[in-house]
Amino acid sequence: MRIARGLRLAVVLGLLATGAACGGSSGSGGGDKVELTLLSHYSDGPSKDGLDKMIQQWNKDNPKIQVKAQVVKFDDLLTTMTVRQTGGRGADIVSAYGLWGGQLMKANVVAKVPDDIATKIKAEYSPAALGAVTTGDTLLGYPTELNTYVLFYNKKILAAAGVAKPPTTWAELADAAKKTVKRDAKGNIQIEGLSLIQDGDNKSVHPFLSLLDAAGGTFLGPDGTPQFDNAEGKAALKFEADLAAAKATNPSIMPTKQFRSGGVAMAIQAGWWIGSLKTQMKDKYGTDVGVTAIPGPAPGSKGSLAYGFFMGVNQRSKHADEAWKFLTWMNEHKAAEGNVTETGKWLADQGLIPPRTADQAEYKKSLSDPNLAPIYDAATYAMAEPNQPGAYEAKTALHNAIMGVLADGKSPDDALAQAAKAVKPQ
Repeated sequence: MRIARGLRLAVVLGLLATGAACGGSSGSGGGDKVELTLLSHYSDGPSKDGLDKMIQQWNKDNPKIQVKAQVVKFDDLLTTMTVRQTGGRGADIVSAYGLWGGQLMKANVVAKVPDDIATKIKAEYSPAALGAVTTGDTLLGYPTELNTYVLFYNKKILAAAGVAKPPTTWAELADAAKKTVKRDAKGNIQIEGLSLIQDGDNKSVHPFLSLLDAAGGTFLGPDGTPQFDNAEGKAALKFEADLAAAKATNPSIMPTKQFRSGGVAMAIQAGWWIGSLKTQMKDKYGTDVGVTAIPGPAPGSKGSLAYGFFMGVNQRSKHADEAWKFLTWMNEHKAAEGNVTETGKWLADQGLIPPRTADQAEYKKSLSDPNLAPIYDAATYAMAEPNQPGAYEAKTALHNAIMGVLADGKSPDDALAQAAKAVKPQ
């Protein structure tokens, strides 16, 4: 799922500060019958259809525990979640972006996962999926969507520039970016060598964190303290700064709009982009698009960022046991065909990585698109996006620092130092 911009953070933080005082379940009042509400951003297309199908099957088989879906656009999800919680109308089950986990936990919106369920989840889901939905030692719920970052490249553009194979080190990546960039007579970029931004939440941070991971660095410590203002972080941002100085990257170019038309040679982007490119480029997708791991500074090194979503139970739900029963069924029951879970199939059908290890392994056996293989592989080594309280503010501070370097030529060391000072662990 693409991470959209415009989360209205100021409003959200104000709401979170008021605390949580919700009634939890909507309840039906009909004898022993229980009605659970599930709030998510799955508002259209195959994401909505797949979830609705599972809910309908559950409701048919469990007449005394009925689930009702409530949907909003992703941009409105966090605000809706917190407003309803404050007003006592919080949904029993919430689907949330992992980055918000620390805030939601601090505001008493999400409940602790029961020990028996948590033990099963920890044993059956990939490290990247678990890391993306765990704050400190607290698991927030069942991992759902999982995305990793990889290097997308245009095969024809690289070949025309004399680049015979996708880059495997930072030196090769920089060389390919400089060879593929093209400008018109006035110096305007017609083809960007390497895009270091992405169309989404704090657009510069995810590619940088992927490079930081490839260098062996980390973003935040377990206590929320900044870890990026060190040798690995400075090396990663200097790599980006050098490309900006060579005019091989330009933050004014949006890869999601210009890669498909041949205006970007390479881009660090999330795996969900596969589905969009197939739709947009049609036959050209198969001939033009390649995907590989994001290289690191040394041969054999590679990195990625993993971010995820989860489904958890509202701490104020009056029917928490029934909510966990539904979530367990939703995430564990097998699809009608094959050896994967229905939830795994639902996610894979959308081009997303199923977070359950067994589902991932099953799908990797028969990937029809070779570009999916690096995306799946990255789930085994990617840095999980941190989600403790204050993580979003830290991410914003880092975004401002990176853009100061890429757009304004600021010193990488100074920018990282300034960003580190702005991080306030909570």
